[in-house]
Amino acid sequence: MDMKSTMLFTKKKSGLPVCRAAAAWLLLSCFLILSCSKYIGYGVMNWSVPEFGLSAGDVVPVRIRSNISNLYVIEIKTDKGYERKEIPLWQIDFYSSKAKAKKAADELKEFRHIYASVKTDGLPIRDEPDNTARQVYRLRQSEIIRITGEGEGAPVFAGNSPLEGKWYKVMTEEGTTGWCFSYNLTLFDDRDGTVPEKVEADSFIPDSNLEYILSRTWYPSVYKTMLESGTVDINRINSSWGFFPGTDSKIARIEDDNGVITFPYTNIVQNSFGAYNFEDSSLAVELRRGNTLVVQYTDENGMPAVKYFTSLDVTPAQMIENELDRRTEELDRIVKAGPRFSSSSYGVIQFAVDGNFLWSGYGILVPSVIPEGAGGRGRVEMDCFLSRQMSSVYDGVLSLYFEGLNRRLVFMYTFSDGGIKFEPVSAANISDNTVVSRDISPTVMFFYSEDSGED
Repeated sequence: MDMKSTMLFTKKKSGLPVCRAAAAWLLLSCFLILSCSKYIGYGVMNWSVPEFGLSAGDVVPVRIRSNISNLYVIEIKTDKGYERKEIPLWQIDFYSSKAKAKKAADELKEFRHIYASVKTDGLPIRDEPDNTARQVYRLRQSEIIRITGEGEGAPVFAGNSPLEGKWYKVMTEEGTTGWCFSYNLTLFDDRDGTVPEKVEADSFIPDSNLEYILSRTWYPSVYKTMLESGTVDINRINSSWGFFPGTDSKIARIEDDNGVITFPYTNIVQNSFGAYNFEDSSLAVELRRGNTLVVQYTDENGMPAVKYFTSLDVTPAQMIENELDRRTEELDRIVKAGPRFSSSSYGVIQFAVDGNFLWSGYGILVPSVIPEGAGGRGRVEMDCFLSRQMSSVYDGVLSLYFEGLNRRLVFMYTFSDGGIKFEPVSAANISDNTVVSRDISPTVMFFYSEDSGED
């Protein structure tokens, strides 16, 4: 090997150790610089820790994070100097720099001292500010939560009435976050040094929907249907029928024309679907829009059953009274239009204010309209109704109970100049005491009022 080759080999060989030495020195320098820093970052307190003199929103230096123990080791200044304290991971939001931590703390400044006490057992925290959103946590009565913000959300209703309150973003003592409506919260400032008194367990304060359910009287939903359609059948109304939660007795019951079913229970708890379970029984109820209460249970045969109830602004007794007044007014209209009506073909019919009637000379209608042996007298009842379609053509409908028959004969009627028209309706065209259609080939009978002067 010549001298030139030897020199080149020596340079190449001796260059590697020099590079390695430089790299090692650089790594050692970085390690020494990093090891001189006391902290791995900074944290913003999510919860006040009075024993350490810390409030939510305080910025603290963080020395250590332990995922095994689920805690941070922070450093705080005390009368004895700087001390290290252990804080659960959830109580701190960690940031890599002090500037970032301060910026985050400034954004939370408005609510850093605001907490709330929960009035009701089972109040839900939801993942969105909407009463139908998914539940992420169920609060205990008198539990303390921290308010971290507020936002716009969907209105919360009790029946058809919106409740007063706001949607707040909250955090529990275990670090769960979400949204809670303020109606069942008592807010307070932790700087005041006072926490709302704990509500005793026996003074049950339900959430807004449950409070509404327990405070109302629930009747069969058909009552509301009858009111809205103007077809109040007094024979299907009973003041004792309905759903009764049994708040004091802890025995709920359903009472209707089939009898009484009772459900002893220990507590009422909302499930993940928004319904309320009556614990230790098969009963569950759900409040829906329009004041409809869906009641589900298991019947005596082990089969699922469901009934519907409603809350009304009137009592069943008032419904009956109002309907009787309507019937009296309708009969009075007929009496005032007559009270005696005549037809050369169908005889003479007379109505009295006491609800009785007389009908003579109707032989042509026997037996197609009036059965044989019906007699010539009886009572009139306004116990049927016209469907919406029929009410656009006819003024009303009445039932004639002939003394010689054990069933009623139903007639639609229409007032006309100088008299009244009657049209019989067969039972096949009546549903739930409501006339839904005409007979295929009806007999239309015109009677003139004898007071009109016609002959």
